[in-house]
Amino acid sequence: MSEALAAPKRSRRIYTLKADTEIYKAIAKYQFLTAEMATKILRRDESTVRKRFLGLYEAGHLNRARRDLLAPYVYFLGEKGAEEAARMGYLPEVRFIKSKSRLIINHDLEITLFHLVLEKKLHDAGHLLASWDQWRGDLKDEVETDRGTASLIPDAYFVINEDAFFLEVVKSYESEYEDGESNIVRKVGLYHEYKNRFREKYGAEDFRVLWVLPTKARVLGLLSKLEDSFPYRRFYFTDEESYKKNMLGKIWWTPKDFREATYSLMGF
Repeated sequence: MSEALAAPKRSRRIYTLKADTEIYKAIAKYQFLTAEMATKILRRDESTVRKRFLGLYEAGHLNRARRDLLAPYVYFLGEKGAEEAARMGYLPEVRFIKSKSRLIINHDLEITLFHLVLEKKLHDAGHLLASWDQWRGDLKDEVETDRGTASLIPDAYFVINEDAFFLEVVKSYESEYEDGESNIVRKVGLYHEYKNRFREKYGAEDFRVLWVLPTKARVLGLLSKLEDSFPYRRFYFTDEESYKKNMLGKIWWTPKDFREATYSLMGF
């Protein structure tokens, strides 16, 4: 759960509607949704969805946050909603988020957008998104490095057909540790050391890490930092515009050969 302060307690009484089943299913699956996004998933009138989301929020079934006063609210399961979702079989157990910092809500919403685009494009191409997990408690793991033990928390883990992937969404600018190393470069290093532990935890042989950055310039700048230290095709990088336009196309660069080649997800 978020470490931010919990939202004020809300206790409006609300009666469960038959249509709520699909709302709980969608939010349990995608975790963060705006009313507009939910409208497309549920195929219902947007004003009806907004009204119901507000009612569920006021009753404590959903929680919400937004980046600023002009941004749409992003909804996620509150405790009561998580209890309902678990009861309906959409969650393996009661899982909910008390609140989200406005500084990271756009980051989490980008994960949902990636999930939605990937799922649709794979379906249209006749491929299967076999699994998806973005709950931090499930994904958090420890990695042994030369510096000692460090925590690794991916943004998501998923499987396409039988290929395993981690997702990393980068919204903010890079920061540096005291030794001058970039926080992103260090996380790439953690994944590089994660191979043996990955096999133990997931029972799969290998994985790839997909990195999404805001712009193509940010992607190429980061790759230039990585090409000497991590010249591998385990790491794939793209920008937000490219994945939204052509998710399954050759939009991915690797530190090994980004100056000469691009790759597609289904070309591994």
